[in-house]
Amino acid sequence: MNISGRINGVLRNAALWAGLGVIIVAVVLAAIGFLITGLYMWLLHRLPPELAAAALGGGLLVGALLLAWIGGTVIRKSRRKYPSLLSEFGGTIGLAGRLVGMLVRRDPKKALIISIVAGALAEYITSERKK
Repeated sequence: MNISGRINGVLRNAALWAGLGVIIVAVVLAAIGFLITGLYMWLLHRLPPELAAAALGGGLLVGALLLAWIGGTVIRKSRRKYPSLLSEFGGTIGLAGRLVGMLVRRDPKKALIISIVAGALAEYITSERKK
Protein backbone atom coordinates (compact mmCIF):
# COMPACT_ATOMS: atom_id res chain seq x y z
CA MET A 1 0.00 0.00 0.00
CA ASN A 2 1.37 3.40 -0.84
CA ILE A 3 1.54 6.44 1.41
CA SER A 4 -0.84 8.51 -0.72
CA GLY A 5 -3.52 5.83 -0.28
CA ARG A 6 -3.12 6.01 3.49
CA ILE A 7 -3.24 9.82 3.48
CA ASN A 8 -6.32 9.74 1.27
CA GLY A 9 -8.03 7.34 3.68
CA VAL A 10 -7.15 9.46 6.72
CA LEU A 11 -8.41 12.65 5.05
CA ARG A 12 -11.65 10.96 3.98
CA ASN A 13 -12.17 9.67 7.50
CA ALA A 14 -11.49 13.13 8.98
CA ALA A 15 -13.99 14.72 6.59
CA LEU A 16 -16.64 12.16 7.53
CA TRP A 17 -16.08 12.75 11.25
CA ALA A 18 -16.17 16.53 10.73
CA GLY A 19 -19.45 16.29 8.81
CA LEU A 20 -20.97 14.04 11.45
CA GLY A 21 -19.81 16.47 14.16
CA VAL A 22 -21.43 19.45 12.43
CA ILE A 23 -24.74 17.57 12.08
CA ILE A 24 -24.67 16.49 15.73
CA VAL A 25 -23.91 20.03 16.93
CA ALA A 26 -26.82 21.38 14.87
CA VAL A 27 -29.24 18.79 16.26
CA VAL A 28 -28.05 19.36 19.84
CA LEU A 29 -28.46 23.13 19.47
CA ALA A 30 -31.98 22.64 18.12
CA ALA A 31 -32.74 20.29 21.02
CA ILE A 32 -31.48 22.78 23.56
CA GLY A 33 -33.60 25.48 21.93
CA PHE A 34 -36.70 23.31 22.18
CA LEU A 35 -35.93 22.40 25.78
CA ILE A 36 -35.49 26.02 26.79
CA THR A 37 -38.61 27.07 24.92
CA GLY A 38 -40.56 24.18 26.40
CA LEU A 39 -39.41 24.97 29.92
CA TYR A 40 -40.24 28.63 29.45
CA MET A 41 -43.70 27.88 28.10
CA TRP A 42 -44.32 25.30 30.82
CA LEU A 43 -43.32 27.70 33.54
CA LEU A 44 -45.32 30.51 31.97
CA HIS A 45 -48.58 28.68 31.41
CA ARG A 46 -48.29 25.21 32.94
CA LEU A 47 -50.25 23.66 30.09
CA PRO A 48 -49.70 20.31 28.31
CA PRO A 49 -48.56 21.79 24.92
CA GLU A 50 -45.47 23.17 26.61
CA LEU A 51 -44.62 19.76 27.99
CA ALA A 52 -44.88 18.48 24.45
CA ALA A 53 -42.24 21.01 23.38
CA ALA A 54 -39.97 19.85 26.22
CA ALA A 55 -40.51 16.23 25.23
CA LEU A 56 -39.63 17.13 21.64
CA GLY A 57 -36.39 18.70 22.83
CA GLY A 58 -35.55 15.60 24.83
CA GLY A 59 -36.39 13.47 21.83
CA LEU A 60 -34.03 15.55 19.68
CA LEU A 61 -31.24 15.02 22.20
CA VAL A 62 -31.85 11.29 22.19
CA GLY A 63 -31.90 11.40 18.38
CA ALA A 64 -28.55 13.24 18.33
CA LEU A 65 -26.99 10.63 20.62
CA LEU A 66 -28.40 7.84 18.49
CA LEU A 67 -27.12 9.53 15.34
CA ALA A 68 -23.65 9.90 16.87
CA TRP A 69 -23.57 6.24 17.88
CA ILE A 70 -24.81 4.91 14.53
CA GLY A 71 -22.63 7.29 12.49
CA GLY A 72 -19.53 6.47 14.51
CA THR A 73 -20.17 2.75 14.12
CA VAL A 74 -20.62 3.06 10.35
CA ILE A 75 -17.47 5.15 9.95
CA ARG A 76 -15.39 2.75 12.07
CA LYS A 77 -16.62 -0.28 10.12
CA SER A 78 -15.93 1.40 6.75
CA ARG A 79 -12.25 1.89 7.58
CA ARG A 80 -9.86 -0.10 5.41
CA LYS A 81 -7.38 -2.44 7.01
CA TYR A 82 -3.84 -1.56 5.99
CA PRO A 83 -0.74 -3.69 6.45
CA SER A 84 1.69 -2.43 9.06
CA LEU A 85 4.26 0.16 8.07
CA LEU A 86 7.03 -2.21 9.15
CA SER A 87 5.93 -4.87 6.66
CA GLU A 88 5.67 -2.26 3.90
CA PHE A 89 9.15 -0.99 4.75
CA GLY A 90 10.48 -4.54 4.71
CA GLY A 91 8.93 -5.12 1.30
CA THR A 92 10.47 -1.93 -0.04
CA ILE A 93 13.91 -2.84 1.32
CA GLY A 94 13.59 -6.33 -0.17
CA LEU A 95 12.69 -4.92 -3.56
CA ALA A 96 15.62 -2.48 -3.42
CA GLY A 97 17.93 -5.35 -2.49
CA ARG A 98 16.75 -7.45 -5.44
CA LEU A 99 17.18 -4.52 -7.84
CA VAL A 100 20.69 -3.79 -6.58
CA GLY A 101 21.60 -7.48 -6.86
CA MET A 102 20.30 -7.61 -10.41
CA LEU A 103 22.21 -4.44 -11.32
CA VAL A 104 25.48 -5.75 -9.83
CA ARG A 105 25.16 -9.04 -11.72
CA ARG A 106 24.51 -7.29 -15.02
CA ASP A 107 27.12 -4.52 -14.86
CA PRO A 108 29.30 -4.08 -11.76
CA LYS A 109 30.88 -0.86 -13.06
CA LYS A 110 27.52 0.91 -13.35
CA ALA A 111 26.54 -0.36 -9.89
CA LEU A 112 29.71 1.17 -8.42
CA ILE A 113 29.07 4.52 -10.12
CA ILE A 114 25.43 4.54 -9.03
CA SER A 115 26.40 3.75 -5.42
CA ILE A 116 28.92 6.62 -5.39
CA VAL A 117 26.33 9.05 -6.77
CA ALA A 118 23.68 7.79 -4.30
CA GLY A 119 26.10 8.23 -1.38
CA ALA A 120 26.99 11.76 -2.49
CA LEU A 121 23.31 12.60 -2.91
CA ALA A 122 22.47 11.19 0.53
CA GLU A 123 25.29 13.22 2.09
CA TYR A 124 24.09 16.37 0.33
CA ILE A 125 20.47 15.87 1.43
CA THR A 126 21.22 14.98 5.06
CA SER A 127 24.04 17.46 5.73
CA GLU A 128 23.31 20.71 7.50
CA ARG A 129 23.75 23.69 5.27
CA LYS A 130 25.83 26.49 6.74
CA LYS A 131 24.75 30.02 5.93
